[in-house]
Amino acid sequence: MRRVLLVLTAAALFAGSTETPAAADPGGFQRALEEIVARGAAGVQAHVQTPGGAWDGSAGVVQLGRPDPVPPGARFRIGSITKTFTATALLQLVGDGRIGLEDPVARWLPEFGVDPRITVRMILGQTSGLLDYLNGGAGYPPLVGDSVADIRRTWQPADFVHWATGKPLQFAPGSGWAYSNTNYIVAGLLIERVSGLPYHFHVYSRITLPLLMLSTGIPQTFDRILGPHAHGYYDYGGGLVDVTDQNPSYVWAAGGIVSSTRDLHTFLTALTDGRLLPPHLLAEMRAFRHVNAAYDYGLGLYEFRLDDHGCLGHGHNGYVNGFGSLALRSPDGRYALTMSITDAAGPGYTAAVDRFVEAVMCP
Repeated sequence: MRRVLLVLTAAALFAGSTETPAAADPGGFQRALEEIVARGAAGVQAHVQTPGGAWDGSAGVVQLGRPDPVPPGARFRIGSITKTFTATALLQLVGDGRIGLEDPVARWLPEFGVDPRITVRMILGQTSGLLDYLNGGAGYPPLVGDSVADIRRTWQPADFVHWATGKPLQFAPGSGWAYSNTNYIVAGLLIERVSGLPYHFHVYSRITLPLLMLSTGIPQTFDRILGPHAHGYYDYGGGLVDVTDQNPSYVWAAGGIVSSTRDLHTFLTALTDGRLLPPHLLAEMRAFRHVNAAYDYGLGLYEFRLDDHGCLGHGHNGYVNGFGSLALRSPDGRYALTMSITDAAGPGYTAAVDRFVEAVMCP
């Protein structure tokens, strides 16, 4: 049984490829999407940007057992790409002079008993050592279980942080790196404490509305996806379950946003072009720490190594039960890819995703 993961492993997502379609060949892109569906996805959609122009495509069905195709531009749960929004929103407050990257988190959130050595920078860079409430670790089971009931109930962000601060750190703050969704729950709470606004209001006011991202929502506890969307499925051990409706409070500022491929492209383009953050803070976001052979991590942003020849992609990937997602842009801005995959038979399609990603990003 698969765990609830908000980050797809880069080793699985970008494992190398052969026989990739030409970057300027829309027909090749479409065949690549159809291969992803043939290998087990229920549906897939993508937005591609290359020097030759933009392309939108989709394959598969909106819902298993029905013939309706996935419409390009449909909305989906973006999972951990939410973390890039959260990091951007918090860094905007840093740019305003309202909080500092080296501030101890405990100064702003004293009620949680956060280790006083943990700073805002460590939270955003995944170097705090806080355990992950979604995946557990160090012998501790996760707080959120791998069940339909747990993704459909209403959770409180404070419960996630209290769970983590009640456990030993994975390592001394700043001395290691470990992906933890707890860090981005803390980041969301920091945004609320510093701005005086609810997390979703702040992100709307500083990011999505100024960029006219009208297909993007931060639903808090609302369990449905409004507008056209494909259904996602998850196997808890007894066969596929339709998990399209889920209460996003279980991932909140770590993974709760709903968006579209074009909106994600708009966001990532604005971010990496310097329209959301001043240059020195965008540089901080891109100060990537080496993690492994597949990727490095900055402040809410990955640098993926997409092939064996130096092809890089900046962005984030995501997963919540039933929905995989990816948003990438080349460092020079010439190539970009945003996509959503709705799960059905499991991860057997990852090699096909690899081929598509490399075809777009590494022609």
